[in-house]
Amino acid sequence: MKKTGNRILLAILLIVIAAGCFYLMNYLFDHTKLVPDLFMGGAGEQVLGRVEPGSPQTLAARERAFGRIAMCVFTAIGLLQLFSFLVAAIVVNGIRRGSAAVKIRLKELDNADIFFDVPLYIGLFGTISGFLLMVFSTHSSLVIAYSSTLFGIILSLVLRLALLYPLRKKLLSSGGDEK
Repeated sequence: MKKTGNRILLAILLIVIAAGCFYLMNYLFDHTKLVPDLFMGGAGEQVLGRVEPGSPQTLAARERAFGRIAMCVFTAIGLLQLFSFLVAAIVVNGIRRGSAAVKIRLKELDNADIFFDVPLYIGLFGTISGFLLMVFSTHSSLVIAYSSTLFGIILSLVLRLALLYPLRKKLLSSGGDEK
């Protein structure tokens, strides 16, 4: 029962953190110059034909809307990658603290190998999402595509070098002596 309660609290905490990240990114989009420029490419007040500046028909207003969509996609992909990183860390920590024999824990570690590739897959998903958004905004889509791939590679590498390799080395060096 305690384990289920902890999982529910963890899920609520993750939802609150995700909502906070989306709120923060929207706040930064509306109140800073850097975030909109990052996702909009510094679009100025360009207009199509004869319209009043600041009108919803301006290209800048359209680019701003697509920039906000791209920012939300970027934030969602980043949160998914961080969530996958946390799940992998929890799985490895469970194997590390396990009381099974060394050979069993090595097999569990081999079985958990998929968790180390999930950030790469999410990065690939982000790349494809970014290129799909290219129809609306070229600059925004490139930011999403390249950054999601880069974050996926970095997180996967950190998982393998900082979590997987040290635990596997420890288990292999202990051989069958440790239970």
